[in-house]
Amino acid sequence: MSVICKYFLRAAICAALVFAGIQLAAGQSAVMPKVNKIDTDGLSIKPNGKPLLINFWATWCDPCREEFPDLVKIDAEYRGKIDFITISLDDLADIDTFVPKFLSEVKATMPAYLLKTDDETTAIKMVSNDWSGNLPMTVLFDASGKPAYQRNGKVRYPNLVAEIDKVLTAKPPVDEMYVTIDYVKIKDGRRDEALYFYENNWKLYRDEAIKRGVIHSYQMLESIPSTTAPFDIILITWYKNEDQHKNSEKNFEPILKELRPTGPKLKNGIGIDDFRQSLFVFRGKAIYGSIK
Repeated sequence: MSVICKYFLRAAICAALVFAGIQLAAGQSAVMPKVNKIDTDGLSIKPNGKPLLINFWATWCDPCREEFPDLVKIDAEYRGKIDFITISLDDLADIDTFVPKFLSEVKATMPAYLLKTDDETTAIKMVSNDWSGNLPMTVLFDASGKPAYQRNGKVRYPNLVAEIDKVLTAKPPVDEMYVTIDYVKIKDGRRDEALYFYENNWKLYRDEAIKRGVIHSYQMLESIPSTTAPFDIILITWYKNEDQHKNSEKNFEPILKELRPTGPKLKNGIGIDDFRQSLFVFRGKAIYGSIK
């Protein structure tokens, strides 16, 4: 939208708000809603156990202002069932003026933000690869964070309500546990070097992976002396679902680089291939069991 067009729209909005302010002056004063500034990092918003609805708008956007009464109605109807936020693309100078005044006028109470970024292209792509940046834009995520619906343009109240109801009544997907099991033979009796390596590297990586939510759990088993199996150690890594399992190598790569940037910690300077041999790696899916 051209700067001139934005200017005249703001002038018209300002005149309307001033008139509304004169009317309010005779009675009680309006409480202005708080609008918080966010940058591109603030767009990394994830659902917190509920579906999440995000509306991108601006005061100079006619369809945005026209759809807001329906959005306010949806917020009231689904409060507690979904989380709903609005993100304004107005100028930062409007964060305490035009934006909160308009929200007050339409009685909007959902959390409100204003996006300030010098990299609009990155911000747009973070929201959706199918979005060119035109307004309004409404995106609905299910409780797991997956996009369930998006509307680039003025929302139609019945359609948006139907999509929200669909997300709320959908059965959550059942995660199937996946596993990778590595059977390892200790070479030349170098048990101390092997255990040191796994304690200071393999375990360290997996503790961090659990914190980042990219694996479910792990175990390391050692054969007892009477065992006649051809392996000495079993390394087990459990994954919550197929996606975690499939992307394991990609997810572990930054962990290894951050925790051991110069390579794994070794004992007595003995290389990995000199104290262990991976005999067989099993990858599979759990059929049933007690692991949760």
